[in-house]
Amino acid sequence: MASTRGRARSQRRGRGDGGVALVEFAIVAPIFFLLVFGIMEFGWAFYQHLDVRHGAREGARLAAVNYKSTASPSPADQVQEIVDELCSRMDQGTTDIDVQITRSGAAVGDELTVHVTKDLDTLTGFFDSMIADIDLDESVTSRLEQPATWESMTTAVSC
Repeated sequence: MASTRGRARSQRRGRGDGGVALVEFAIVAPIFFLLVFGIMEFGWAFYQHLDVRHGAREGARLAAVNYKSTASPSPADQVQEIVDELCSRMDQGTTDIDVQITRSGAAVGDELTVHVTKDLDTLTGFFDSMIADIDLDESVTSRLEQPATWESMTTAVSC
């Protein structure tokens, strides 16, 4: 008789424990998803930041060597060719990227500056309210290695 009562009590306790796992999951799941999505968003943002830095360095190199994709472009066309080539070398393609290239002079050794700006895109949308207004920008200053035939830009050009 004692063993029957013991079994009955354990069966009653066993039936009532099923909801505990669900409650524990409900407590732990938001923290877990916040952590996982945070890691994903950080990695995506870091990748975009590296791409903007790479684009600015590539643009500075193209401008320093007086890059031309056609035989004899006008100065305005040549700077657009530099910007187009810079954008084609970035992994993010040509979405929401602003480029500005300025120089202090046209002789070898004069300084040039390439400034690249891009809006931060989110991957999961989980943190949109916190990181929606962040711009990634990078400036690289270099020296001309060839006499510059492109004209300095006064405003940024989107590609």
